[in-house]
Amino acid sequence: MLKLTEQEKQEIVRYLESGRELPEKYRFLLFEDKREVELVWNGKTNEVCNIVLPFQTIEQVDEPRAEKPDDTRDDILFKAMGVSFDNRGRRLKG
Repeated sequence: MLKLTEQEKQEIVRYLESGRELPEKYRFLLFEDKREVELVWNGKTNEVCNIVLPFQTIEQVDEPRAEKPDDTRDDILFKAMGVSFDNRGRRLKG
């Protein structure tokens, strides 16, 4: 049931008869509070738009590297320094 005073009812009628917009305060008096929040802007439509998006692709970072010759210049330098790597190119502790 609406909880409007007679004065508020008459004021609403005057706004409607003159074709003016109702003040914001009447929105909460005339319509029940559903605790809903909505973004509103000029030109907003109620049309629902469904967009199909591609599935996410997950990049595999820990894949084996492409094979390369064992005796590259860097390999020779690392071997001379006593640094060694596993078959995936990761440095071994030691």
